[in-house]
Amino acid sequence: MKGAILMVVGLIMLAGAAVGGWFAYQKYVAPPAENAEQTKAKKQPEPPPIYVRLSPFTVPAIGAERPEQLITFVIVLLVSNQTAESEVNDRMPRVMDTFLTTLYASIDEGEMINGSLVDVSGVKKRLQAACNRLLGNDVVKEVLVQTVLQRRF
Repeated sequence: MKGAILMVVGLIMLAGAAVGGWFAYQKYVAPPAENAEQTKAKKQPEPPPIYVRLSPFTVPAIGAERPEQLITFVIVLLVSNQTAESEVNDRMPRVMDTFLTTLYASIDEGEMINGSLVDVSGVKKRLQAACNRLLGNDVVKEVLVQTVLQRRF
């Protein structure tokens, strides 16, 4: 009889340890059920970024008497989706004109050239603002200045 009681007490303790271990696992190790669904949703791959490459822009930096240098920009636009890409492509002549006007204005106002070097971050900010005015805030995510070439005379 003593052996049977010890066996029942042992089984009760074993069951209690199993239930305690299960609760500890659920609380500290396993992700909550809500987060498991969210992580599945987060693991879906994002679509690849869409870039719209523009033709190079060549802008002269004119000094007091004559042109001092030619600056060539290679610019790429990072757009949010394919609809935005088609909108940019449909309005490409207007985008090119706006960018060229913005670059000329930046040189004329002296904001683009810092000493003898081009202020790329300032150019990006002005071109992004021009894009936002022309196309809207949610079409172009970022204006990327890929290359800046300066040729001094």
